[in-house]
Amino acid sequence: MQTLIILGAGQFGRSFVGLVNRNQFQLLAFGDNNQTLWNTGLSTALGKVPVISVEQAAKLQPDLMLIAISDETRTQALMDQAIQAGYQNSFLKLSDLSRILDIRSATLHRMANRITEQRIPGSIAELGVYRGDIAWQLNALFPERELLLFDTFHGFDEKDVKTEKERCFSRAEIQNFSDTSTDYVKSRLPFPNQALFYPGYFPETTCGLPDKQFALVSLDTDLYEPILAGLQYFYPRLSSGGMILLHDYNNTQFRGCKEAVRQYEQTATPLLLVPLCDLHGTAVILKP
Repeated sequence: MQTLIILGAGQFGRSFVGLVNRNQFQLLAFGDNNQTLWNTGLSTALGKVPVISVEQAAKLQPDLMLIAISDETRTQALMDQAIQAGYQNSFLKLSDLSRILDIRSATLHRMANRITEQRIPGSIAELGVYRGDIAWQLNALFPERELLLFDTFHGFDEKDVKTEKERCFSRAEIQNFSDTSTDYVKSRLPFPNQALFYPGYFPETTCGLPDKQFALVSLDTDLYEPILAGLQYFYPRLSSGGMILLHDYNNTQFRGCKEAVRQYEQTATPLLLVPLCDLHGTAVILKP
């Protein structure tokens, strides 16, 4: 069995633990430059994993070091730091893997196939469209169904960011994810005539909207308030057998998502929720 150390104990590093082949690799530790994490154990899919300095990690000479950082500059800096500390074995960059492999999109395709095979009725929707990375796939997977797209299309709303800061859910800022527009998203859609855009603050943008039934919904707003509003609006309108693809449920950078699920379950109904092992903590919600 080979040994592995993950450099980077953030969201991506912790999420990657669940993907490690335990028959092939023994995870020794996280290596990280955050001194407050040293000599602690982080809770992961493999239980508590110790956190040590990058220099200590290099001295252990694992067979493989995974660099669990998406930014190329920081990735290279960590590799250089490990080499300077005497590491002589192999590196694997998570940024290379994530460009090739996409667990969330692969899951979305399987969900769509199931909905089509079972002839689950209803429209398709996404709340939290940003630049359309999921929207175009929804449109391609369901070319005969209308696609409802909800987003401010100018980034996080001030009201939602205020809640995030007051409740310490995330470090969200108002300008985050503002580099988008309805025209840009529409230009990416293979069947744009099937798309209906609802720019503005959700759920206010549903006012006057005819009551609809939904087969598949993507919720990807990151923040507590719009996730809760999305569950309150879409889940009761899901067809039996319908599904919600919920982004950030297990994302430590956006803790409000999981809290929104808890709040909805406390005030409405328990959810049949299946967490995925992707790097952003996605989950699937099924409607019985």
